[in-house]
Amino acid sequence: MVELLFSGDLGQTYDSNRTLAHYESNPHKGQAVLFVGDLSYADNHPNHDNVRWDTWGRFVERNNAYQPWIWATGNHEIDYAPELVSCLLFSFCILPSGNFSSEVNSKGQN
Repeated sequence: MVELLFSGDLGQTYDSNRTLAHYESNPHKGQAVLFVGDLSYADNHPNHDNVRWDTWGRFVERNNAYQPWIWATGNHEIDYAPELVSCLLFSFCILPSGNFSSEVNSKGQN
Protein backbone atom coordinates (compact mmCIF):
# COMPACT_ATOMS: atom_id res chain seq x y z
CA MET A 1 0.00 0.00 0.00
CA VAL A 2 1.27 3.48 -0.91
CA GLU A 3 0.56 6.36 1.43
CA LEU A 4 0.13 9.75 -0.25
CA LEU A 5 -0.29 13.26 1.01
CA PHE A 6 -2.75 15.24 -1.10
CA SER A 7 -2.04 18.94 -1.24
CA GLY A 8 -2.72 21.95 -3.42
CA ASP A 9 -2.82 25.74 -3.50
CA LEU A 10 0.42 26.06 -1.53
CA GLY A 11 1.61 29.39 -2.89
CA GLN A 12 4.39 31.49 -1.38
CA THR A 13 3.19 33.14 1.81
CA TYR A 14 3.82 32.91 5.53
CA ASP A 15 0.93 30.42 5.71
CA SER A 16 2.57 28.37 2.91
CA ASN A 17 5.67 28.04 5.07
CA ARG A 18 3.58 27.03 8.09
CA THR A 19 1.74 24.40 6.03
CA LEU A 20 4.93 22.85 4.68
CA ALA A 21 6.62 22.95 8.11
CA HIS A 22 3.58 21.25 9.68
CA TYR A 23 3.76 18.45 7.11
CA GLU A 24 7.52 18.06 7.56
CA SER A 25 7.14 17.78 11.34
CA ASN A 26 4.50 15.04 11.08
CA PRO A 27 6.06 11.65 11.93
CA HIS A 28 3.50 9.88 9.70
CA LYS A 29 4.45 11.44 6.37
CA GLY A 30 3.22 9.76 3.22
CA GLN A 31 5.61 8.03 0.85
CA ALA A 32 4.94 10.71 -1.76
CA VAL A 33 3.08 13.99 -2.18
CA LEU A 34 0.36 14.30 -4.82
CA PHE A 35 0.18 18.02 -5.49
CA VAL A 36 -3.11 18.80 -7.22
CA GLY A 37 -2.33 22.20 -8.68
CA ASP A 38 -1.92 25.91 -8.05
CA LEU A 39 1.69 25.51 -7.08
CA SER A 40 3.51 28.85 -7.14
CA TYR A 41 0.83 31.33 -8.21
CA ALA A 42 3.30 32.61 -10.81
CA ASP A 43 0.60 33.51 -13.30
CA ASN A 44 -0.40 37.08 -14.07
CA HIS A 45 2.98 38.70 -13.38
CA PRO A 46 4.40 41.42 -15.66
CA ASN A 47 6.40 40.23 -18.65
CA HIS A 48 5.64 36.59 -17.79
CA ASP A 49 8.94 36.31 -15.92
CA ASN A 50 9.83 33.15 -14.06
CA VAL A 51 11.07 34.68 -10.81
CA ARG A 52 8.03 33.37 -8.91
CA TRP A 53 8.74 29.85 -10.21
CA ASP A 54 12.36 30.15 -9.09
CA THR A 55 11.46 31.32 -5.58
CA TRP A 56 8.80 28.63 -5.23
CA GLY A 57 11.24 25.94 -6.39
CA ARG A 58 13.74 27.02 -3.75
CA PHE A 59 10.97 27.11 -1.13
CA VAL A 60 9.74 23.51 -1.69
CA GLU A 61 13.18 22.05 -2.41
CA ARG A 62 13.72 21.42 1.29
CA ASN A 63 11.09 18.68 1.01
CA ASN A 64 10.85 17.56 -2.60
CA ALA A 65 14.61 16.95 -2.81
CA TYR A 66 14.09 14.05 -0.39
CA GLN A 67 10.56 12.84 -1.09
CA PRO A 68 8.79 12.23 -4.42
CA TRP A 69 6.26 14.88 -5.43
CA ILE A 70 3.75 14.18 -8.19
CA TRP A 71 2.47 17.34 -9.89
CA ALA A 72 -0.86 18.17 -11.52
CA THR A 73 -1.73 21.40 -13.29
CA GLY A 74 -4.10 23.92 -11.74
CA ASN A 75 -5.60 27.06 -13.21
CA HIS A 76 -2.74 29.19 -11.85
CA GLU A 77 -0.18 27.24 -13.90
CA ILE A 78 -1.77 28.50 -17.12
CA ASP A 79 -0.09 31.79 -17.94
CA TYR A 80 -2.42 33.88 -20.11
CA ALA A 81 -0.32 35.53 -22.81
CA PRO A 82 -2.62 36.50 -25.70
CA GLU A 83 0.27 37.98 -27.66
CA LEU A 84 1.63 34.44 -27.87
CA VAL A 85 -1.21 31.89 -27.92
CA SER A 86 -4.10 31.34 -25.49
CA CYS A 87 -4.84 27.71 -24.72
CA LEU A 88 -8.10 26.87 -23.00
CA LEU A 89 -8.12 23.63 -21.01
CA PHE A 90 -5.41 22.26 -23.29
CA SER A 91 -8.01 21.25 -25.87
CA PHE A 92 -7.71 24.05 -28.41
CA CYS A 93 -5.86 27.29 -28.88
CA ILE A 94 -6.86 30.76 -29.94
CA LEU A 95 -4.23 32.27 -32.19
CA PRO A 96 -3.37 35.99 -32.14
CA SER A 97 -5.32 36.31 -35.40
CA GLY A 98 -8.45 35.16 -33.55
CA ASN A 99 -8.59 31.83 -35.39
CA PHE A 100 -9.04 28.56 -33.51
CA SER A 101 -6.73 25.59 -33.88
CA SER A 102 -6.36 22.20 -32.23
CA GLU A 103 -2.80 21.82 -33.53
CA VAL A 104 -0.33 24.62 -32.87
CA ASN A 105 3.46 24.45 -33.19
CA SER A 106 5.91 26.11 -30.81
CA LYS A 107 5.68 29.43 -32.70
CA GLY A 108 1.90 29.58 -32.30
CA GLN A 109 1.27 28.74 -35.96
CA ASN A 110 -0.96 25.97 -37.25
